[in-house]
Amino acid sequence: MNKNVNILLIDDSDVDNFINKAIISKEDNISQITTMTSGHDALEYLKGIIDNTEAYPDVIFLDIKMPRMNGFEFLDEYQKLADTLTDYCRIYILSSSIDSIDSDKGKDYPVVKRHLTKPLAHHQIGDILAED
Repeated sequence: MNKNVNILLIDDSDVDNFINKAIISKEDNISQITTMTSGHDALEYLKGIIDNTEAYPDVIFLDIKMPRMNGFEFLDEYQKLADTLTDYCRIYILSSSIDSIDSDKGKDYPVVKRHLTKPLAHHQIGDILAED
């Protein structure tokens, strides 16, 4: 990783966001970690920065089991955003679900890099952040 990385965590659990933020913040080159507790709020946030490419998250960690707007509903709306944003960000589903249906459904979205199982601590964060 040779640049500062902006992270967006989308999870309805404040505890999961707190833990994941703590894990990610230990990595070098993290410039910002933003947390959102709903897919709807995250979409509004992204729409608000659409003209500010420097504020774009490089990586989005997305929970799928959330009330009001689940992760797949978020992805449906996210794909409607400007290509400048959707081509820039890498999305990783981060879920406690080990259901292969959820993992397979995530593969239907070209913007999703892969499905990660919670907790984030089980994964090599530096490797994930360095992926292209």
